[in-house]
Amino acid sequence: MLEKYFERRFVLDGFRASPAGSHMDGFATWLAAQGYSFQTGGSCLRHAVHLGRWLAASGIVLAALDEDVMASFVAHFPECRCEGQRVGGHDRAIARVRVFHRYLEATGVVARAAAPAISEPLLVEFVTWLRQQCGVSEWTVKAYSRVVCRLLEHIGREPTAYTIATLRRAVLALAEGYGASKGEQVVTATKMFLRQLAVLGLCSPDLAAGIPRPARWSQTTLPKHLPPKDVEKLLASCDTSSATGLRDRAIMLLLARLGVRAGDVLALGLTDLDWERARLRVVGKGRRESWLPLPQDVGDAILAYLERGRPPIDHEHVFLTARAPWRSITNNSSIAQLVGRAIHRAGVDAPSFGAHLLRHSAATAMLREGASLEGIAAILRHRSVETTTVYARVDQGLLGQVAQPWMTSDANARAMKAPPMPTADVGAIAQPWLVEGPSC
Repeated sequence: MLEKYFERRFVLDGFRASPAGSHMDGFATWLAAQGYSFQTGGSCLRHAVHLGRWLAASGIVLAALDEDVMASFVAHFPECRCEGQRVGGHDRAIARVRVFHRYLEATGVVARAAAPAISEPLLVEFVTWLRQQCGVSEWTVKAYSRVVCRLLEHIGREPTAYTIATLRRAVLALAEGYGASKGEQVVTATKMFLRQLAVLGLCSPDLAAGIPRPARWSQTTLPKHLPPKDVEKLLASCDTSSATGLRDRAIMLLLARLGVRAGDVLALGLTDLDWERARLRVVGKGRRESWLPLPQDVGDAILAYLERGRPPIDHEHVFLTARAPWRSITNNSSIAQLVGRAIHRAGVDAPSFGAHLLRHSAATAMLREGASLEGIAAILRHRSVETTTVYARVDQGLLGQVAQPWMTSDANARAMKAPPMPTADVGAIAQPWLVEGPSC
């Protein structure tokens, strides 16, 4: 496979005879499988050979390769005297060497770096409880554990000494400078932490009730959404002649037609698509599994991406990165950026940017097409239909039909013709302060 990147025999022989030569053919095969281009793959191979020669000259074994060793390797470039290398800096050297490092990790030559361990016992118990008992997503585990880690810095690590006053000051300090959403996250994580401690008998069960939630007035604003014509402009802005355009259009159709969340798109696997029954499986909040109908245009877009746009690798997830190395998309912000780019391309005046804009747009479109609130709640997977009622306020025409009139013209006319009310003696109808009886 090394011949895919180099043709000259003396180059091939020199690479295979280098200190890292035993890994060159395997590395070249791995690069091709990951989708690296001819130019980038060749650059990675050249830096891997250079690294092997530098390691041999420095007396460092390949198995000891880590971030510090790679940094030392790049730092020697200005005075490099390695065989066959030119003196000078290489802007992308560290990135290319990291690719080689990932390959060595994948093949077991280099040990994988262990994730930083949580040393705080209270936090370890809390994270375990979240995963095993609460069934929350890994994103929620990370977010709540960050909050509790900072919370412990304010309140200490002795639960029996916690007081409501101390906890309130800590919550205010953690939420200061942020919006209501962040404040609610801090409060929710704190309450869950305190409840878990109470279950273990480490603190009073009344502490969680003493943490007030931030004021978030519901029903005060309309959901930010796009009209159907603007949604179609976003979909039309995708270049379906490219792999990226096929992928982006399929993702936005899922968001705009079914109102799924960004996390649902990231987690969608090939086995979640039931083509025979025209449905797809979504595992949402609380690990609740739902089957949603697969509309024709959504199914066609996904199929087009799988056939003409998806990288030809064996991977469980449907949507993968557009550039090498090919892997699943792991960040919700990637979906938000995807939607944001489509908004700019289409020239749409959007009230916000992100995946949730299309979720709101899907809900309002379903309502205007006559869907019931119960049906919309089922599609959006709301636990309570009350959460879905926020979309009813978007259709102002519907509100005008169901709103109670303040006073009709007929009622107003009758009121104008009615005789005046007789003046009553207030003393006669008021409840006497003292009942009649003998005076004092």
